Amino acid sequence: MTNTPLTREQKLLAEIVVQLGNITEAVQSAAQGEDSSALNTQIQALQTQLANVANARASLQLQLAESQTLNADLQTQLAAVNAGDITPDNINEVMSNLGIDYDTV
Repeated sequence: MTNTPLTREQKLLAEIVVQLGNITEAVQSAAQGEDSSALNTQIQALQTQLANVANARASLQLQLAESQTLNADLQTQLAAVNAGDITPDNINEVMSNLGIDYDTV
């Protein structure tokens, strides 16, 4: 079994899951009558992280779109370069492509 490295987005989502677990614990503590200021702090931290994740995701999506556009442009340029490419298969084609007349006798 091979381990596949996690993407940045997967790591960020895992961090959110951990934070949600922390918030759940804080809510349970608050329900037992403990101080809710820790819960409020964690909620604010999570909201900040969620905003950061959303911004990072939007940035990554923009970079991906730009990369795909660049890739398409490069593919078009490559096709244009290769469109006129002549690769002769034998000596007769080489001589013909070079415009050399010779006697094949």
